Amino acid sequence: MVVNIHAGHNPDGMVACGACGMIKESTEARKVVKYVKKYLKKNGCTVYDCTVNDGCNQSDVLKKIIKNCNSHKADLDVSIHFNAGVNDFYGNCCTSGTEVLVYSKYSVACDYASQVLYRMKQLGFRSRGIKVRTDLFYLKNTKAPAMLIECCFVDDKDDVKLYRAKKTAKAIAEGILNRKTKKIIL
Repeated sequence: MVVNIHAGHNPDGMVACGACGMIKESTEARKVVKYVKKYLKKNGCTVYDCTVNDGCNQSDVLKKIIKNCNSHKADLDVSIHFNAGVNDFYGNCCTSGTEVLVYSKYSVACDYASQVLYRMKQLGFRSRGIKVRTDLFYLKNTKAPAMLIECCFVDDKDDVKLYRAKKTAKAIAEGILNRKTKKIIL
């Protein structure tokens, strides 16, 4: 299996670096990408990191990511993100959770998305479901089936308390590998 993966934004401190809360999207997305790559490679996948570190604005970052992804013949494109907008800095004993965005409900990416959500739910995150988004440039312009994973919320105390980069990456890798019972090689 050939997988393109990337962190969805520029590095921290640059324009278009993503959401900030109790954790920073750009920093955490890069950690998750690093571990997902490691797990997938150990399990026989060819993995290309299409992360962009030099975009001059959000549009430029997206165009460069698409160019990187489309330069490989891949089975799946994966974009790692973190959500924001709940502003739950004190905690309410409930996670805001994980969602996976796809371009079409008929995309092969939905099968992977379902498995990723299942595994993230096993970690304790609420499943926000698979959402069809035909307006997102990344999902609209990649050649391979694509999914955008919103791992958890950077501004939800309960999500941040539960979140661990390695565990999140393992759940994502297991979902991509579509393994229901077999453990992946760590």
